[in-house]
Formats: sequence, structure tokens, C-alpha cells
Amino acid sequence: MMRWRPVSRVLLPFNRFFAKRRGGGFCPFCLVLALGAALLPGCAIPPATTPTDQSAWIARQPALARLNRWQAVGRIGVVNDRDGWHASFQWTQSDPTYRIDLVGPLGQGRVLVQGDEREVSVQTQDGQRWIAPDPDALLEQTLGVRLPVNGLRYWIRGLPEPGPATVLQTDTGGRLIRLEQNGWRIDYPAYTSATPHELPARLVARRQDLSVKLVIEQWKL
Repeated sequence: MMRWRPVSRVLLPFNRFFAKRRGGGFCPFCLVLALGAALLPGCAIPPATTPTDQSAWIARQPALARLNRWQAVGRIGVVNDRDGWHASFQWTQSDPTYRIDLVGPLGQGRVLVQGDEREVSVQTQDGQRWIAPDPDALLEQTLGVRLPVNGLRYWIRGLPEPGPATVLQTDTGGRLIRLEQNGWRIDYPAYTSATPHELPARLVARRQDLSVKLVIEQWKL
């Protein structure tokens, strides 16, 4: 982000310079040096995305978007303010349906989440079952935390969810390293090879006081 310095501070070196040079003639070269010295310390230039990065990202997206049948196995950790829980998970996606098996959240044993574009159901190990149109709201009702299931369907593959993203940063290979979307900030600390793709091995999604960490130990495509 650009940090602008007050005009009086920027012009201060020039005032001193001309005070010393008064009567001694004008020095254009010294003026350029003074201008550079005044402006450079006050301006932080963010790293720019190079055309190579953009080309790699543009080339990478279609292949990831076509990846609509997959399975991810790993661990999930959720921290909400001062509370938290962790579980093993197995996410099986076959668009438009998905199935998420959670083992161990909040001491409930096994929790099964199944859904499609119309509705989602949550079933606990003791046989209780709930159905709702919104998976995020239903998980908040049953597990006490609003997990962004709709977004995670895309974020777990290293893709933004359809719609605007306020921040999208990639590395030189076109892999997402940071994404900000729908109030969430998603960081990608590591990737792994899942032939023929490179897919996230870890991601961290944060929103206000809620943090969701996924460690993917195995991808099946």
C-alpha cells in the first residue's frame, strides 16, 4: 500500500538544499538526487504479479475446474474464539453431490454430512439427522461452528469460489498462495503432487475469530 508523506516533509530537503545553494547557482542533478531521497523512503511498493504468473494461473484454472470427482483424506482443526475441536475427515466429491465424514468432532464419534445443490443433511453417530438448504447454517446449528462448505468445495482444490475475490495471489507456478473471498482469508502454505495436478496439502481459512485448518494427507482423483 502506498504511504503518502505530507508535502511539507517531502519539500523539506529541497528547502534546505536551496538555502545552502542560495547565491551559488542552480544544480539540476542535485535536485534529482534530493527528489529521489525524499520520495523513496516514504513509498512501499507491493510486489506485482508478473505476466508469467498470470499466464500460469490462467492455464491452471480450467484443469482444476474440470476436477469434479475427487476424494481428500486428512485432518481438520477448528478454533472459534477460545473454543476448538479437531477431527479426521474424508471428503468425497462427485458433482453435484458431496459426502463429508468427520470422525471425532466434539466427542460425537462420527458425523456424516451429505448434500448437493438443493439441500444438505447432517447425521450423528446416535442416529439423529437434520436437513436444511444451507450447509453452513446447518453445521453451525449441529456442531456449533459455521464451516464454509460451499466455499471449501472450491478452496480445497486451490480455486476461488465462483464470484468476486478481493485478493488473489499466486506463485510463479500459478498456484494460489492467498485468497480473500466472502469475508474469508485463505492461505495455502503447502502443495502436494496428485498426478496429474498439484493440489493443496494444507490450507488455513480465517474469518474474524474463526480459524479452519485442513491438512490433506491423501488425494484420490
